[in-house]
Amino acid sequence: MINNTFLYSFFILTAFCLIFYLFINFRPGKNETNNKILLKNLLEGLDMELPDELKALDNSSTDAQKLS
Repeated sequence: MINNTFLYSFFILTAFCLIFYLFINFRPGKNETNNKILLKNLLEGLDMELPDELKALDNSSTDAQKLS
């Protein structure tokens, strides 16, 4: 039979890992910035005119994402 201390420790570790995963992947500002960068790259690839808001995004943020 599994020791209760081991079982509780396993559930606590699983809960912390789940909270950490949700915090990393569902940050509020992350999705909007990524969507703007994707839209900018798409419009540049199609040789379409960029709106002023997308022109303000600098390419250094996309380079940092490629490295990580």
